[in-house]
Amino acid sequence: MVYVLGTHMPLPFADITKGYTEFIKDTPISIMGMMSGADFLRLSIFSIGLNPMMIAMMLIQLLMMTKAFGFDALPTQQIEIIQQVMILVFAILQSTVFTLGLHLTAHPYENFIVIVVLVAGSMLVNWMSVMNIKFGIGGTMPIILINILTRSVPSLITAIQNIMDVPHFSIYIIVMIVVTLLLIIFWNAFSHAYYPLKTINTALDSYSDPIIIPLGLNMGAMMTYMMGMAILSLPTLLAAYFSANSIFNNVLFQAIVSTILAFALFYFFTFMQFNPKEQAKSLRNSGAYILGIRPNLPTQKYIRKLLWIITFPGACLTAIQLTFGLMGMQLLGDYAGFAILPMNAVMVTMFMNNFKDQITILLFPHKYNKLQKEV
Repeated sequence: MVYVLGTHMPLPFADITKGYTEFIKDTPISIMGMMSGADFLRLSIFSIGLNPMMIAMMLIQLLMMTKAFGFDALPTQQIEIIQQVMILVFAILQSTVFTLGLHLTAHPYENFIVIVVLVAGSMLVNWMSVMNIKFGIGGTMPIILINILTRSVPSLITAIQNIMDVPHFSIYIIVMIVVTLLLIIFWNAFSHAYYPLKTINTALDSYSDPIIIPLGLNMGAMMTYMMGMAILSLPTLLAAYFSANSIFNNVLFQAIVSTILAFALFYFFTFMQFNPKEQAKSLRNSGAYILGIRPNLPTQKYIRKLLWIITFPGACLTAIQLTFGLMGMQLLGDYAGFAILPMNAVMVTMFMNNFKDQITILLFPHKYNKLQKEV
């Protein structure tokens, strides 16, 4: 409720200029913001929103995974402090680029006030999300879900209006609805699909069945949609500083960059969730091994190679869908609805599934205690 109210509180001194309107219309920045907890479509105190937190969280995870600067040895409290400092730095950076790049005001003093308000609003949204991570359900997802549900409607209406001008409009609408439903069914099944990695535990009897470690085929998709959008929004905001004829404002160049970044981020989040080195160490410490593979380094290399292969289709599908979903208006013109509607439907489905899983986890102890009493 606080977030919704904040998105309707206008920025002081800021004006919706012609350049701002054209930038929002001609770039996918509004969709990027919508999926990463920002609200670039409306000038409000929460316009920057969760964007800085998404970027900071990804950098923290990168430092943890690479163990750079001994970051993995720091206590949780220090890591949280460093993350808050990163969020503040990125909030200041994005607010400055957003205000000056889009010329929201003409006076230096007014620019300063707008930047301060944007930073303060972003820090409030991030604090609320941190509290929800600790004590609530869904973490940052409720805000992103609100953005998708409220901000996707104008885009969908525009896309459908464009299709109405195309011959055989009714046929295209039916096809779009069928394709969207099939895509939802596919992504729901694909998100639960896994490769069964069989391991042998030396502590068990020789006739015991192998222990299965499920390697998800689509592990990196959710984080790519959320945090990936925050990363992709930075070069798009910086593009406002270049001329319209610059390569940075070229639609094809932006589509290629988006595809490559989405593909790379998918693998980054996959290896972050299932770190081959940590998994090999865990198997060794528990007295387990993969049949035909020696422990330690050979196991680590085998798991890494396996992840590269089995998650390749998911990386390709995520990169393609994100690119067309972000740049559907620029790439597909009147047929943009075929990209925008499916992407929004898939996003909502993924978030709702995640909510359901978290609620199931929270209710599990209660069900377990109830079962114990019955026994």
